[in-house]
Amino acid sequence: MQKKIIALAVAAAFSAPAFASDLTVNSGSTSVSLYGVLDVGVAQMTNAGNFSSQFVTGAVPTGNANNARVGTVRGMMNGGESQSRWGIKGSEDLGDGNSAFFQLESAFSLGTGSVATSGLAGGTNAPGGINNRSMIADTALNGQLFNRMALVGLSNNDLGAFSFGRQYSLQLDIIGSVGGGYDPVNAQMFSPINFSGSYGGGGATDNSRVDNAIKYAKKFGNVNVNVLYGMGGMANASSARSNFQANVGYEADTFGVQAAMQQANDTTAISPNATANTVNVQYINLTSYMLTGRYQVIEPLTLKAGFERMQISAPSNYGADQTIGQIYGYNVGTASAFTGAQKNINVFWVGANYQLTQATKLSAGFYDAKIPAYGASTATGDDKYYSAMVEYNLSKKTNLYAAFMLDKKSGALNVAATGVGSIATFNTYGAGVRVKF
Repeated sequence: MQKKIIALAVAAAFSAPAFASDLTVNSGSTSVSLYGVLDVGVAQMTNAGNFSSQFVTGAVPTGNANNARVGTVRGMMNGGESQSRWGIKGSEDLGDGNSAFFQLESAFSLGTGSVATSGLAGGTNAPGGINNRSMIADTALNGQLFNRMALVGLSNNDLGAFSFGRQYSLQLDIIGSVGGGYDPVNAQMFSPINFSGSYGGGGATDNSRVDNAIKYAKKFGNVNVNVLYGMGGMANASSARSNFQANVGYEADTFGVQAAMQQANDTTAISPNATANTVNVQYINLTSYMLTGRYQVIEPLTLKAGFERMQISAPSNYGADQTIGQIYGYNVGTASAFTGAQKNINVFWVGANYQLTQATKLSAGFYDAKIPAYGASTATGDDKYYSAMVEYNLSKKTNLYAAFMLDKKSGALNVAATGVGSIATFNTYGAGVRVKF
């Protein structure tokens, strides 16, 4: 019966009128839905390398030391507002207030049709490689079939829900999803906290989605509680690669607040290696805290703000980490451990959404990431972003958008590019179309 239902859902996707609002198939107590987002546009960037067919968004809008800074570039961006994706989700009523559910979701590059990946493992001269001036960056999406999420769960009306599998970091969920999102400019290419998984991962992009995770979720009226534990599964090192996260929040019509924390041991940050299908890996411990709020001042105007504190320190189980030969399907080239004094990152943001007309929405935000001096270094770093976006809805499912983001760095966060010198300013301008189904 389950195979028949999934087959019906897929058949409905191809036989229904274009962009139909309902791609759900029901059979008795079971429901299966096919859904997705298609988002594509054109962007211009300053102090940039080449657009990369191997990188999920096509380009990196935040200054990144992995990318050659050549000059102004124009190209096709994938997911300027929302990451292009497709997914299947379903549920079954088990009776007496119990249900089973699942969700499988995959991100892809609309311009090339390829599964979303970082491009870090392309090798020296391959597309997306480290010596051909292509823009690439670390990401939690590394070519997995269902790279955004893959989970199954059980829920009870009174007790809450348990889910098992690859799942969002609770902090990433707060930034983009809970309560409509606590990012004022909720656009992948035009907001640092939306694009950069290091913020959603509490300090490391690889941590923005958690593999082998068990999550508990429960709502008590307007109050939500979430707890997540990622299992490391390493012999003789029970805490290695483990991840504990907790979140509590309150959501009302005009007001919301969310708080979250996490402790991740031996999580990773990956970087390019000159050998094909190989990456370098740094192991770190992460502790992070997030507090966000939103307030609808008047019906068209909503204010949003947030603060995140990230603490990076030496891994707890580096001896066990060194035995890992592959990560995310890539071979491990050089493995290293974060050493020395704790590194802190403090991120603050504030902004607003304004519903100008029924079809037109304006968004603006200011983001500031600071790295205080730590260890033997006395240098501090500051990274300021100014972002704005206008959206125009052609229908409930289709909209146009135009946006820009100005990135100004100072101190230790300036980007050093070979043959160019230190660069402090990066600008991204773009426009696109997004279709949901």
